[in-house]
Amino acid sequence: MQTQPIPGYVPKTKIEARSYFRRSFILYERSESIAQQLCLVERDVLLAVQWEELVHCRWTKMNTNVDGRQDGKNEDPHFTDKSQKSPRFDSSLHHGVQDAIQRFNVVCQWVASEIVRAPNLEVRVRTIEKFIRIAEKCRMYSNFATLIQVLLGLQAPAVSRLHKTWSKVRNSELKILDELSSFTSPTKNWKHMRDSMTTIPFGGCIPFLGIYLSDLVSNQKDISPLLKQPLVNFSKHRVTAMIIKRVLTFQNLARRYPFELNVDLFSRCNELECLTPDVIKGLSHVTERHNA
Repeated sequence: MQTQPIPGYVPKTKIEARSYFRRSFILYERSESIAQQLCLVERDVLLAVQWEELVHCRWTKMNTNVDGRQDGKNEDPHFTDKSQKSPRFDSSLHHGVQDAIQRFNVVCQWVASEIVRAPNLEVRVRTIEKFIRIAEKCRMYSNFATLIQVLLGLQAPAVSRLHKTWSKVRNSELKILDELSSFTSPTKNWKHMRDSMTTIPFGGCIPFLGIYLSDLVSNQKDISPLLKQPLVNFSKHRVTAMIIKRVLTFQNLARRYPFELNVDLFSRCNELECLTPDVIKGLSHVTERHNA
């Protein structure tokens, strides 16, 4: 019988780590099926973003912890659970952007969690290869949000340090990963990503919202010191309007996805169970040390 994790304790030995080990559900589903349901999840997240909260970068003024918990409270110190991801918001403000940021961080953490929770080397390799194929499908479906999330999860320190695991990943999968990493490179202001998001061959599209949020924040700060409060910076407002219009266009594109809802798989992709960073790090050290 599998033992339960000891509350508040980070595993340091293989025996202590066993209570966390499991095979990820992604190994039992087709990559394209998972990628399609992730498109539908991200579509709903994107559609919840309201243009009003973009105008004055309101999400930058909200009080939320980086892991999405309220004031650091969490019933289980090992897991980040969906019921504990909603931060404390000002009820007068929309919080679609903040939810999108939280979703982004949760998926990155989930990818790392699923990899370090693999019960042995073979399963861990299969899990990494599966995430690479899911990322490839996301690019094909123009779901740039999940594409970036998965790649960042694969590049997390707790995952990238698993040298014994990565040495077993097939060269064909590593080649795909290298191509995707080059495509999502932030060099030249995300040139490859921006170019791809201007022409969408598939029809639907989920943007990497972070690019446009950064554009909005940069535009807010880009004010000449010669301009005083009574003056209106029309140039700045035109740029803000252009960026927001682009986000609204993506919301319309996101509605074009023709995928059918798979209730069970959608729920699994939507309500992700993540380990805390400390536990992820602990499991990473244990698995690499013991070649588990």
